[in-house]
Amino acid sequence: MIYLNEFEFYEAEGMICAVPFDHDGATCGSSLDEAVFMATDWLRSEIEYALMRGETPRSGTFGHTPEHGGIVIAVSVDCDLARVDAVSAADAARLLGVSTARVSQMCESGQLTSWKEGARRRVLRASVEARLEERPQAGRPRKSALG
Repeated sequence: MIYLNEFEFYEAEGMICAVPFDHDGATCGSSLDEAVFMATDWLRSEIEYALMRGETPRSGTFGHTPEHGGIVIAVSVDCDLARVDAVSAADAARLLGVSTARVSQMCESGQLTSWKEGARRRVLRASVEARLEERPQAGRPRKSALG
């Protein structure tokens, strides 16, 4: 599905800021081209995370006037959860070296980003990769590590 939102682009502190209308947040880039790319990425992430939570993404309104002396550009993204790089809970468990029950616990606690498609849980691959980079060790930290 196509999602549209207007952003105001303006210069601040040597960067081009991109502030969405009708949403909280912002992004920036070193040039207008980069800022538009970043705004597109920001909007895609916002839409995907709303879809993952089972929410209907908020629609943007149009016809805004600049609030910071910049220009208004409409940004669009085509996204749905079928295009999100995700793995099954079983695959996430294999990658992480844990049980599927532990993956469910990690999803419920917010350690992994996931959503359900019917009865199946899908886990955002980037959240699995981030968890692998952290590589928390099993057990309690040693007393010397606690300071």
